[in-house]
Amino acid sequence: MTAYGLLIDYEYCTGCQSCEITCKEEHDYPVGKWGIRVLDDGPWEIEPKRFNWNKIPVPTDLCDLCTDRTSTGREPMCVHHCLANVITYGKVEDLAKKLPEKGKQVLFVPQFKPYEAKGPFVHDPSKGLRKAAHLEVQENTAAERMAAHRGDARVEEY
Repeated sequence: MTAYGLLIDYEYCTGCQSCEITCKEEHDYPVGKWGIRVLDDGPWEIEPKRFNWNKIPVPTDLCDLCTDRTSTGREPMCVHHCLANVITYGKVEDLAKKLPEKGKQVLFVPQFKPYEAKGPFVHDPSKGLRKAAHLEVQENTAAERMAAHRGDARVEEY
């Protein structure tokens, strides 16, 4: 059986989290569950005025590599929607050959473990598309805006 995975070139990941959002929407994961997460490594100082700060997308145990899509020749949602184009999907043996080409890459072979990761939650495709919630928005007064900016409510009305 051929193994498939994700090669992630995290040198250029901007941390936009589009992979997280599109995966969550595609699979209808509830709050607090993700198929892929963008993790922060840093910032920490390497030497004076030189910092290390990496954003690294990491598949979770809920990542099934979008089998519904990949079985029809399409890319996983995280790959399709990556704004920095740093996530590549393919056969593990082909992706592994690309690793020596440059540093700051990681190769993930997700092991889909839905029960361990998400318990009884199961996506129900019969629900169809979800609609955005309707929110009533009320404008803040100048004093409220200033208080929010300053972090306190001791601001006089203009």
